[in-house]
Amino acid sequence: MEYGVSVQIDGKDVFAGTLYAHVRRGVESASFRYDAAYLADGRSFPLAPDMPLLDGVVHTQGEAMFRVFEDCMPDRWGRNLMLREERRRARSEQRAVRTFFEHDYLAGVSDVARQGALRIWVDGSAVADTGGVPREVRIPDLLKAADSAASDLDADVGDLVAAGSSLGGARPKASVLDGEGTLNIAKFPKSEELPVEDVCAWEKTALDLAALSGIRVPDSRLLRIGDRSVLLLGRFDREGGRRIPYLSGLTAVQGHDGGRYSYLDLVSFLEEEGSVPKADIRELWRRILFSCAIGNTDDHMRNHGFLREGAGWRLSPAFDVNPTPGDNPKFLRSAIDFDNDEADPRAAVAACEWFRMDRGEAVAEAKEMASNLKRWRKAAAANGISKLSQDYMASCMEAGVERLNAVR
Repeated sequence: MEYGVSVQIDGKDVFAGTLYAHVRRGVESASFRYDAAYLADGRSFPLAPDMPLLDGVVHTQGEAMFRVFEDCMPDRWGRNLMLREERRRARSEQRAVRTFFEHDYLAGVSDVARQGALRIWVDGSAVADTGGVPREVRIPDLLKAADSAASDLDADVGDLVAAGSSLGGARPKASVLDGEGTLNIAKFPKSEELPVEDVCAWEKTALDLAALSGIRVPDSRLLRIGDRSVLLLGRFDREGGRRIPYLSGLTAVQGHDGGRYSYLDLVSFLEEEGSVPKADIRELWRRILFSCAIGNTDDHMRNHGFLREGAGWRLSPAFDVNPTPGDNPKFLRSAIDFDNDEADPRAAVAACEWFRMDRGEAVAEAKEMASNLKRWRKAAAANGISKLSQDYMASCMEAGVERLNAVR
């Protein structure tokens, strides 16, 4: 299969090249060739580190698809929706279920909601150009549909496919347009989630506390649907109608899902490709410190990202930041330095020099973060989190404050 690929530069689609998807004996691979006009364009940039600006064909190395295209493809939640909708259609049309390859997932994602600035074309038309992103007022219906999908394998997931198939991660979510027509992500609670957990409200609270500590975060707000929370996040890869190029941390370090990586891999990428490396490397350390304090243990490389800015890449706003209940020892998914993955502020401070900070600065930041984190109950209450749920998370948050203050 052959696809045209464009990337938006300064708000305009620029044809970048051609993606070729190959399937031989059930094994998938891909190749890509930049267009000559793109190579000659002074504004052009490599789509990813493993796709240099060269005249010739580049091939995936043992992978079904280039990582940068995986960044704008669905993960567990979206793939499950697409497969279930295909099974439903196959039953209705009395035919065999079609096998989905990686390029099918790429082509099946909503063009409007696709992550980043890449667009995929066949015969001059954008694939999956449905324009079917629902309005915010439909969130209660989408939440009900997500609940049904979790409990009924035969549930109709057609509305969710249009709204949620473009999004990564395992939790239920959907793309929605707010009252001003701005693209947002709506993150839903799981159907089996207990009221005391209130995961979306705690994610919102974590983002609010992170912002107090100088960490850039997306615009966010909470909706209450009955006694359940839905988190709305502004898409940071959009500015009005402009699409901003995006790379996941996994693509930046040329990694593989399930692999073990270090924050120093992200530092290396920023030193080589960053538009403001000093500021971003220091903020990356601040994010590590915050994750250590609240037990944000799902910090794998896909939960870090970069946006194209000028002639380089800029650390994206922080996302998927969640506290973990309990004051027991916790471990990060990504090592702080070469191998230490202990979620302890002391480990972050010990590694500060790798992030262009001296120990005095790091200790001062830890003390300031402790002061901000002390406000966690006020932030939680402002987000409608019950006293019962606050008590459920109290040992995590109070231990975080204590560990930050213990740094010397």
